[in-house]
Amino acid sequence: MKKITFFFACAVLGLSAQNNVRKLSLPECIGSALANNEHIKTAGYDLAYQKQFKKASTEVPKTGVVFTQGQFNSKYKYDNSVAVTQQIPFPAVFSAHNSLAKAYIKGSEYKLAATKAELIYQVSTTYYSLLYHYARHQLLLREDSIYETFARTGQVKYEQGAGSLLEKTTSETKVMEIKNMLLENEADIHADKINLQTLINSEKQEDIVFEYLTDKPLSVNLDTSDISTHPYLRYLKQQIVAGQKNKMLEIAKIFPDLQFGYFNLSIYGPADIGTGPYFQTTATRMQGFTLGVTIPLWLHPLAAKVKAAEIKKQMAQADYNYNKDLFDGQYDEAYTLYLKYHNSINYYKQSALTNSRSIITEASKAYETKEIGYVDYLSVISNALNIESNYLNVIHQNNLAALKIQYLSTE
Repeated sequence: MKKITFFFACAVLGLSAQNNVRKLSLPECIGSALANNEHIKTAGYDLAYQKQFKKASTEVPKTGVVFTQGQFNSKYKYDNSVAVTQQIPFPAVFSAHNSLAKAYIKGSEYKLAATKAELIYQVSTTYYSLLYHYARHQLLLREDSIYETFARTGQVKYEQGAGSLLEKTTSETKVMEIKNMLLENEADIHADKINLQTLINSEKQEDIVFEYLTDKPLSVNLDTSDISTHPYLRYLKQQIVAGQKNKMLEIAKIFPDLQFGYFNLSIYGPADIGTGPYFQTTATRMQGFTLGVTIPLWLHPLAAKVKAAEIKKQMAQADYNYNKDLFDGQYDEAYTLYLKYHNSINYYKQSALTNSRSIITEASKAYETKEIGYVDYLSVISNALNIESNYLNVIHQNNLAALKIQYLSTE
């Protein structure tokens, strides 16, 4: 049994004992994730894209250049003309485009900040999940040691005829149960490490610097929380602004476009402008300019675009309202859970935890001196160890609620 326990403990600790595994503190995990996570890079690219796209807000249609040659002024086959035309949107269109581009840039900035906040939250919850499972691993090893001793005592008593087969079987079953819980906890540790490695976007396996989970449960200041400043809600609110800007752009497009032109042409043949006849040669050219407007005759499609832009803005407003209510609900839930588990931590620290450790010590002595039987011993030990296990779980749940509040309160 000793060999099995030793081998099992080594296997469980094997992942942390590898020399090539980096051990990172929480700030190091967060810094590495912000530097390497592909989702952050994508949000950064989106911001860069919007900044570049803003430069296109002054775009004008392509200049038209038309060369004509043939009999358009006389029978002479080689008359020619060059005409240059340029259409320019109504000036309000440029202003509306620029405002919309600025709104998109601001939205991308909020989106990047929201992506960072979400990533920090994911890394933090994974980090504290690892701390919890490492603490649980230590407790399970302690339980394993207690029940191993109990199993050895039961084996000796049974061989000496002082104990029953039921006592021996019960003790061995309890040992196997703890070993199975160790295996399950090892799998949880491995899963958290994979998740951390994914968030950090590292090719190598990562681990965390060991800390005692019970030393410093997380706490938050509940009086300064304002979820309306969360970058994701700001991003959604900015989509409403962008929707209004887009509507103004569609309205500006209804105004007439301006059109400018220049022409230069030849006229070959006789001419008379009142001062007597003369002859136009190919060397003589005539020029002028044109000025006009392009007016939309069919307004229904343009009006439909304005209405569509208004609907899109209303969609953005509804999306914001939904997520604002969702954030409010999540904050209230996290707030309630935090108070619940924070009070429980105080209870465990002040009485239950101290009593449980004393109970384990006294029960072991009583069992060794045969003051109590194995049934009472198992009951007392199990209850005491459950207190310690529940204490770890309460700290873990407290930390998760605190991290949620910190995330929802991010500015």
